[in-house]
Amino acid sequence: MRIGIYALAKNEAKHAAAWAASCEEADVRVVTDTGSEDGTQAILAAAGVTVATGAVIPWRWDDAHNLSLSHLPPDLDIAIRLDLDERLQPGWRQAVEAAWQEGINCLHYRYVWGFRADGTPGQTFNGDRVHCRAGFRWAQATHEGLLCWTGEKIAGFAPGLEIHHHRDAGKSHSSDLHLLRVAVAEAPLDARARWYLARQLDYEGNPEAISQFTRYLSMRGGWYSERAYARRQLWHLTGDPIHLEAITREAPDEPDGHELLALRAYHLQAWAECLEHALHGIAATGQQTHATNPDSLAKCHDLASVALWNLQRQPEALSHAREAMARLPEDTRIAANVAAMERVVAGEAVPV
Repeated sequence: MRIGIYALAKNEAKHAAAWAASCEEADVRVVTDTGSEDGTQAILAAAGVTVATGAVIPWRWDDAHNLSLSHLPPDLDIAIRLDLDERLQPGWRQAVEAAWQEGINCLHYRYVWGFRADGTPGQTFNGDRVHCRAGFRWAQATHEGLLCWTGEKIAGFAPGLEIHHHRDAGKSHSSDLHLLRVAVAEAPLDARARWYLARQLDYEGNPEAISQFTRYLSMRGGWYSERAYARRQLWHLTGDPIHLEAITREAPDEPDGHELLALRAYHLQAWAECLEHALHGIAATGQQTHATNPDSLAKCHDLASVALWNLQRQPEALSHAREAMARLPEDTRIAANVAAMERVVAGEAVPV
């Protein structure tokens, strides 16, 4: 089995050496440089990486990544797109080889998108950038998706394959909104493209996000987790309870919607209702996705602790508060709650 790694680069000198080291077990590593001026090419070449060059005009990410993919030799079995700010974790090759069974043409794996201040994983979900060398291409001007244009994508999961993302703080692509409008204009019935456009508008504080999320929810083909995200944002943006009440119907196994329902009950001081929703969130078994909040489960524990405390169930409240603190160790308010609860449960203070 021959495996090739491909990537784009422009002024990635700070990442180049670590990137090359993380994937040195590949049979081929090719980076397509689109105009670096900081020594990126020299660092990669010194690490034994093949450096190609290319210019994509007008710029769009699908064309750029397809150009990068084209620089891999055609005789490879497997291709892995690994951006310069990503790192394959040790054991990756063995994991790919073990998971690549007859009949599949791509792999899913654990992808850590970001890290908390204490270095523990933050948002984590399944990635999908491992695929057959032949028959695949990228499509959509930005937030590009991987397509199998010769047939159906048949995915397996690779236990032990993990990629970590080390995004530069504050990094953004100024062309994203323009390219998302291009993507929607090219495929106006594509729900995925519409969702990304609505999300970007929301990121930028543009009120058009409301109409775009609403349009997205009226379309066919929307993924349940992205639909739940759209409902959550419309609740925040409009305050219309129809969206809050629909979140858990869209994604009942994600804690996010239950957390918001518990939070509404918290503000109403409806403690039994708050506890019920929080416990539903804690019991949710759905995996994290790119559209979920990695802190929602911790917040459900936090809300459960407050509700239980007000229901005079102090030991149970302390247990949930400690769980919330373990999951959000940087949150000083939760830490203060735990300390106060511990004093009361130990008989050292009077409940307030």
